[in-house]
Amino acid sequence: MNKRMFPRLREFGYQKIAFAPFALIFIFTVVLMNRYRTVRIHPVVNSRFGEFAINTELSILNSLEDDANKKIKSINVFCLQHHTSSNMFLESLLRRQQFVISGTFGWLILFFIKKISPKYLLQSTTTSDGLGLLLKYPASFAFSVDEIRRGFDFLNSLGLKKESRYVCLNVRDSSFLANSNPMGWSKNKDWSYHSYRDSDIANYVSAAEKLAEMGYTVFRMGALVNKSLNSMHPMVIDYATNGMRSEFLDLFLGAHCTFCVSTGTGWDTIPQIFRRPTLYVNLIPVVLGDCINRDLLIYPKVLLDRDSHNELKLNEICDRKGPELCDTKMYDEVGISIRDMSVEELVQAVTEMAARVEGRFVPTEQQKSMQEKLRHELMTNPKVQPSPGFYP
Repeated sequence: MNKRMFPRLREFGYQKIAFAPFALIFIFTVVLMNRYRTVRIHPVVNSRFGEFAINTELSILNSLEDDANKKIKSINVFCLQHHTSSNMFLESLLRRQQFVISGTFGWLILFFIKKISPKYLLQSTTTSDGLGLLLKYPASFAFSVDEIRRGFDFLNSLGLKKESRYVCLNVRDSSFLANSNPMGWSKNKDWSYHSYRDSDIANYVSAAEKLAEMGYTVFRMGALVNKSLNSMHPMVIDYATNGMRSEFLDLFLGAHCTFCVSTGTGWDTIPQIFRRPTLYVNLIPVVLGDCINRDLLIYPKVLLDRDSHNELKLNEICDRKGPELCDTKMYDEVGISIRDMSVEELVQAVTEMAARVEGRFVPTEQQKSMQEKLRHELMTNPKVQPSPGFYP
């Protein structure tokens, strides 16, 4: 056994030392069982809402796909990596349908498998649906009858009926990471390298009111936000700041919305895993591998050459490794400046999305041609995606 293990275990507490023999026995038993029936250990990144939702969903679907291809029925064990989940209601939905091990015991199982046990037991975890499984399978998570009634009772209290249309608006800012410390890092950690992804909620008021004029109720989502959404329109609801928010409603609203408008944050994985149409605005990086989903419309942030101020084309962005840039400073280093969508462009984007969802959108011949060119680029350009045909 690796001599460095026990100092590491002492560092994380004597409770882990006490449970360690039982975790090793569990792993040994699983190894023996695996000779006769496939057993998979699924690591669950439950400290970050986005990864908790989409990684777990894809982990479940990948197991279903593998079982279907091999014509087997596997045993799946889900181990939570952290003691406290980012959303306890989501954890309850997972426990309802899967065998879940949490706490110290779950942590130790993952720890030992990574250190000494055959790693074939571990199911890979990813945010990218490279096989198009979200298109192939229905949602794995499900609400109970009572939970559905509870969610619609909330909507009824606001004057919305079951057939009423509503949109979830989710705009990323710096507040959540700065205040939530989801991974237990130092409270003084500098999150400014993520600032290139942020947006100002004030720029979205006109878009929200445009949707309201079209008959949609708009819920501004968020757990921790910098500013309120200031609108006098009665159908624009600042759910993130008005005291309505709960972990249950975070999931229910995202799972049942007519569509979602998001800038790309952890919460918008909820509409993804429940197969709700999604509009991404001010999305960056321009091409994200984890944004493979049906009914998806993307308006990215605009990237410009810092010196000439000319907008960069996709191939020019790729030449500067645009899809790989994940730090505010990186964009400056390759001479790229970033422009957020204007208020008018945001209104245009939500208007198009509503038309698409309602079946009123008719693309022009030019738009069809441009989409084919884009699809070809996404399917074949190795600088955009890891392998040919990655985007279904």
